[in-house]
Formats: sequence, structure tokens, C-alpha cells
Amino acid sequence: MENKLKYEKSLYLLRHAENPVCWQAWNQDTFDLAVKENKSIFLSIGYSSCHWCRVMEKESFEDKATSDILNEKFIPVKMDKDEFPDVDKEYQFYIQSTGEDGGWPLSVFLTPKKEPFYAGTYFPKEKGKGRPAFKDVLNNISEIYNNKYEKVEKVVKTRNDFISSFYNISPAILPEDKKTAYRKNEFTKIFDPLFFGFREGAKFPYITSMNYLLDNFSDDDYANFIINTADKMCTMGICDHIFGGFFRYTVDRMWQMPHFEKMLSDNSLISSFLLNLYENTHNRFYLYTAQKAIDFILYNSMRTDFGFLDSLDADSQNSNGDYEEGYYYKVTDRDFTVLNEKELKNFPTEAGVHNGVIYLKHNEYIKAAALDVSIRKIADRINSVKTAPQADNKVISGHNFLFCTALLNLYSATNEQYYFEQALALFHKLSHLLTYKGRVYRGLYVLEEEINKSIKANAGSEDNNFMDKFIINHRVLSDHVYFLETLLKFYELTQEDEFLLTAKAVIKEIENEFMQEGILYLDSLKRVRDTFDDDKPNPIGLYLYLIVKHSYELEKTVDESFIELALDRTARFPTGHPTMIRALELLGR
Repeated sequence: MENKLKYEKSLYLLRHAENPVCWQAWNQDTFDLAVKENKSIFLSIGYSSCHWCRVMEKESFEDKATSDILNEKFIPVKMDKDEFPDVDKEYQFYIQSTGEDGGWPLSVFLTPKKEPFYAGTYFPKEKGKGRPAFKDVLNNISEIYNNKYEKVEKVVKTRNDFISSFYNISPAILPEDKKTAYRKNEFTKIFDPLFFGFREGAKFPYITSMNYLLDNFSDDDYANFIINTADKMCTMGICDHIFGGFFRYTVDRMWQMPHFEKMLSDNSLISSFLLNLYENTHNRFYLYTAQKAIDFILYNSMRTDFGFLDSLDADSQNSNGDYEEGYYYKVTDRDFTVLNEKELKNFPTEAGVHNGVIYLKHNEYIKAAALDVSIRKIADRINSVKTAPQADNKVISGHNFLFCTALLNLYSATNEQYYFEQALALFHKLSHLLTYKGRVYRGLYVLEEEINKSIKANAGSEDNNFMDKFIINHRVLSDHVYFLETLLKFYELTQEDEFLLTAKAVIKEIENEFMQEGILYLDSLKRVRDTFDDDKPNPIGLYLYLIVKHSYELEKTVDESFIELALDRTARFPTGHPTMIRALELLGR
């Protein structure tokens, strides 16, 4: 074997092209090789901005002793989760079904038929902190696979039986008049009563749940929780008060210390939520914070001629040239030397610093805006002495459509035509490059040097397909549903039939390519039918919500079997399906 990642286009995969591990790509040739050699597949899933992916690479995948084990005993496969989100979702569900937390890097051991039989996330090089050493895991798995295969067969059978029973639809277990109280009780159980947000560990925004609660803003318990949680998101460390935008989550319960990667999808969804909250409260602080996040996306290195790149790395190069998590974003005493005496005196009364991370001591628009001059000086100082984190090299269609919808929400809140024009320009760009008659392709690789060469080589040519080699030629349900949401938002604002007609074409494509016997799947192969919301709205739940909300314009109703599925899922796992609950409550169910 050889390391074949040098033939790939994904930045994440290319970073691993020089590893001594003989990485293979996720394709049929690799599966055939696993069958031929009768070896287990070790699948490592990650993405370019992932801090712990870098850690595991440095500790294990650059280590010759570990690589020798992987190359000898396994077919090692490296996957960019954003190229194959359906596959990632399938195996994230597997690890969670075993009682373990999911996340990245996701490390999965598969049979040659792609059936998982053991999974973890980050494994350290040496045993510690309750985690086994990665080399020990590899040797133990190899021993079981080669000499105790009946254990593998048992795990595979148990998993298949579990999936079959898990997706059986049973009659709704609650009478209609008890559903609202039941749902409220289940969500309030996971409220953090002290620091707000959900649960008492690391703080994720969980915007899908926040959107459901916002639908019920008239409920005082929900309203108080929403406002307090939104204030934490807008004032504490999860919000980047220097450059704008939001980090992925905080590692602590108090919202203080972020995990420093920034995602296009997170910033789009959080901004849209804050804009909707502004419509309910008229608190300009939420509008200000959302607008600052959207402006950050518009004007930073994520912007390209082909759409917006998917993420910014959590790590950046420090003064020694090593990659360090959060190095670029953390302020030092030197960064404050650019402020004048008045600004230095005012800053501590309005903002503080926790381990290098700035937070606000207030939740007021006027005070936040007054800090902007000082903040810009600090940002300029940082940019003059530090290297900014690297952006991913992929434009993901669905995530760009989420941002397009956020731009439209900002236009709706402010009536500033500029944001509508930005949304429209992005929409036309994506439509031209990544959609065709209702079909949506996963995205494209922004390889500027190669693209410029292709443009030059094809100058004057009648061949308009030279960009095809940069397209991520994979299709998943989420991109189609997020496109549908954008189309319906445009129609809502403009009443132009073009958007509605395209929306109907997308619905037809969804039902042809992703639906079988009335059941929607996340992939066109119809392997993955996961319905749970995560950091983004599950496309199955969001599709139901959009069809219910726009049934009149679309001249379409929801099949009763789809509603039965939603009733079953939300009755059994309510806090995992807030988007489906939103759809059901629109139906009065």
C-alpha cells in the first residue's frame, strides 16, 4: 500500500498525505482491497479545523511504530467528515448507541462490508486519563478480528438488530392534551439552572433547541431561559468580541473558555436565532451581535469568489512556529498598549479577560458599541504580530445556504438592502456552480492556483464544464433541504414565482432521490435514516417543518405516515428532535 491522500483535494486529507500511515480514501477500491486482504478497516474521520485531530495526528499518525501496526494489520482510511456527512452521521450514531460520546476525530473499526464493531474518538499515544493507549487498542482489535471473529459477528448482529428495533414506529404514547406539558418537562430537565444553556458540562449553543423554545416565547419559563442563555452567548467567551463571530463551544460550564474553531454553519444558525430573538424582544444587543458575526463572515478569509469556506482552524502558529489552540485569539498585556489612557480606564469597567479571552460585563447594545474603537485597535495589533488561523478549502453548499438565509434574516430585521444584495449574489453563485434542476451537489474545492490555470486554459473555449473537477460530486439530503429553506425565505420576502418554482423542483428531487416507501434518508443510497438534531437542524425534521409551514404556497400536504414517524420520535426522544416538534406544533399535534 501507499499513502493515497496525495491524490485528494480536501485540505484535511492533504495534511495527512505525508504521514507514514498508508492512508486510503473512502471508495470502492478500498473496500475491495479490504475484502481481498481480509483485513479490518480502521476509519479515522475528522476535518481541517479540528484541534484534537491535529493532536492525534502528531502523536500517532506521524509515529512510525504506530503507523507500522496500522499498515500491517489494517486497511487505514482517512475521511473528511464534510465530504461524507452521511457516513459520519451513521458512525456517530453507532458510537453513541454504545454509550460513548461521539465527536472528532472519530475512530471506527469496520468489517470489509463497512459494518462497525468498535469505535472511539481521540485515543492518546500513551495510556492516561481513562483512555487506553492507541497502540494497545490496535493490537487488541487485530487479535479479536483475526482470532476471535465470532465476537465481531456478535457485535455486528447486535447492532443490526438494534437499528431495526430502534426505527420501528409504535403508536403515539401520549394523549394529545398531555403532549405540550410532557415536552416542556423534558426540556426543562436539561436546563442548566445556574449558568443557563443545556446540561452542566461543556456549553454548546444547541440552536435547534433554542429555536423550538423561541416558538414558545410566550411561556415565561422559556422566555427567561432564552434571554439568559442568549446573554451568555453574546457576552461570554463563546463569542469572539475582538473579530466577531462565534466559536464552536466552550469547554467549561460557565461559557468562559472556548474551543477556538469557527464554523460557517454555527455562525449562520446562531445569527439567525439572535435575529429572531431580536424580533421578539427588540433588544438591539442581539441585533448588534448577530450583525457583527455576519459581517465577520462577509469580510474575513472565509470569503472566496466561489462562496464561503467552511471553517477556520482552532489552532494557529505561535511565535515558535508550532500550532497552538487559540493562540491567535488570546490577548496579552501587550495588546492593550495600543489603547489610550481613556480607553484603558474604560475597558475594565465594560469588559474583562479570562485566560486571554475577552468577555463583556454587560448585555447592553450602547456599551458594546462604545467598545468598538478599542476592540478594533486590539484586533489590528493582533493581526500585525500573529498569523491568522487557516481556513478550510471547501465551499459546502448547504452551509452556504444557511448563511444565505442568515443574510436574509438580517435584511428582514434591518431593512438594509446591502444584506439582501449579498444574499442574492451568493444565491446566484451557488445556484450556478452547485445546483442543477433541483439537484444540489455537496460543494467544491477552492484550489485557487489550479482553478486559475483551468480558467486560463479554457479562455475562449465553449466548454463550460472545466469547473467540474473541483466539484464534490456527492449528494446528501441536508444540502437540498437547506437550499429549500433559502428558496422559501426568498419567496417570502419577494413573492417572486421563480423561487417558488425552484423550491417545488427541489422537493421533487428530494422525494425521488432520498425517499423510499414514505421514509426519508440522509443519503441517496438510502442507508442512513437518522432523525436527531445536532449542531444543525436534522434535514428530515426541517423538511417536515418547511412543508408544514409553507403547505399553502407549495400546494402540498404531509403524508400521515411522516407525521406518525415524527410523533413516535418526539414522544420517545423529545430533546433530540426539537425541529420535528416545531413542525408538529405548527400542525397542532
